[in-house]
Amino acid sequence: MTIKIIIKNQQKAEQFASIFQHVKLFTEHINIMFEKERIYIQSMDSARVSIFEVFLPSSWFDIYENTTNGGVTIGINSTMFYKILNTRDKLQETQISFDNTNQDKLFVQFVSENKMVFDKHFEMPLLDLEYETMTIPEFESKAELSISSINFANIINQLKIFGDTIDIDCDEDNISLTSVSQESGKMLVKINIDDLTAYSINEGEKMKLSFSLTNLHNICMYSKISKDMDIYMTENYPIKIVYSLDDKEDSEAKLVFYLAPKINDNDE
Repeated sequence: MTIKIIIKNQQKAEQFASIFQHVKLFTEHINIMFEKERIYIQSMDSARVSIFEVFLPSSWFDIYENTTNGGVTIGINSTMFYKILNTRDKLQETQISFDNTNQDKLFVQFVSENKMVFDKHFEMPLLDLEYETMTIPEFESKAELSISSINFANIINQLKIFGDTIDIDCDEDNISLTSVSQESGKMLVKINIDDLTAYSINEGEKMKLSFSLTNLHNICMYSKISKDMDIYMTENYPIKIVYSLDDKEDSEAKLVFYLAPKINDNDE
């Protein structure tokens, strides 16, 4: 029983490392599921208000070998895994392996044909984590938009200065983002829908949603992993945010976040 993956593409190697760079904002320990045709990760933050998922199909890797019967799940310390991945030289390819003769270790190697770059070999201890994978029901969103990841992250960073809650108001013509507090005042951002990569909303729909800016800020820490982010919104449902890891339409390689809505004091 063996698992072996190889990433030769420089951009994908950086994306793979970036996935684990900010996981600690949600949880320190995660299970990685090496399935027959993909890698899948799911976890929830300690406050149980946000869920993140990682989908990496076998075709996303240069080599993906899985001789297990159906797959294997391993537990890791996400911070330590990122520290290992961050030692890779830009000229090196990433090799990750696991086998049944060393079931308590994950092996990571960075190798290169360039004689000026020294190969690196790591053994990472594995953890036995209890986590039940949740089935997230599909729901039809009433509003969908695609926006520059960096631009949206910058707006969230600025709104966070003025409060801990973001109010999102949207209809067919306008999108506005508001943050307010007695101490700092109010910030309002009006987004011109013509400046969005894409935008659609049900005819005649008007929505007002509220979310934690701290949690949204954590999700936006991944803004550099993808040029655009897709946002799906429905009242009284979690907001869904998707970062695609390649340029293919309906890409299967992606990060998906769900953030539960926040109940305003005025609504109670």
